[in-house]
Amino acid sequence: MLLSPEGVICQEDRSIANICRECLSDLKRTPSLPPKFSLANNLWIGAVPAELSTLTFPEQLLIAHLYPRVYVFKLFPKSGAGSADGLQRGMRGNVSTYELNAGAVVAMVEGQLMPRPPAVLSSLIAITYIGIGCIPKNWIHSTFRVRCFHVARALAWLKANNPKYYGDIVISQRQLDQLPEDDVPDEILGVIRQSNDTGLIDQESSGYVRTDEIGLSSKLNDPQEAGSEFLIGDQSGSPHLDADTVNSPPCADGM
Repeated sequence: MLLSPEGVICQEDRSIANICRECLSDLKRTPSLPPKFSLANNLWIGAVPAELSTLTFPEQLLIAHLYPRVYVFKLFPKSGAGSADGLQRGMRGNVSTYELNAGAVVAMVEGQLMPRPPAVLSSLIAITYIGIGCIPKNWIHSTFRVRCFHVARALAWLKANNPKYYGDIVISQRQLDQLPEDDVPDEILGVIRQSNDTGLIDQESSGYVRTDEIGLSSKLNDPQEAGSEFLIGDQSGSPHLDADTVNSPPCADGM
């Protein structure tokens, strides 16, 4: 048996192994098979290096080779209607299928130059703010910020440590210069839409949207990290919103 030293407590007469909930559940259910995410099942990758684990969501997209999904974020103000316990809070949710303009995305990501141009973000991310009044830019900063230094550092690490997929990339200083030092890109600010109908919060949480917190992002639930003014959910689709009720925030141009 192969165990990570960090998870083993050695005592004089015995050793104790810490087992995560997922692995313990798998061992109880099918004791003759390795846990799903174990090294024995070729699915344990170890600790994620700081160069990658500190990347924000848009930063991850800027260094990706493939884009199998588009992402729709819905922001709910905590002071809005409905109970916060019934809202979708993690970066996980139901899945809907929409046609992706694959040709436009392919045209932007051809070649080996990295990072991807920031224009790709507006093709992959959509944001809907459900609430009254303008959403301040600082509320979305921690989740949607892009930092060119962190992107460059991640690409350098991948080029050195993942030669199969990143060994041939060319890290372009010109494309790095297109990224902000530490700010929300204009390409993301430009896709923010707003609905003043706060009743949509109750409608979504009362139906097919999951209300458990599987896959909950600890960073998004830390008021110091994500801001204390809204709850956020991310999914690869969203319930249809009437075009007459969805519009750009009045202060979007001034962000």
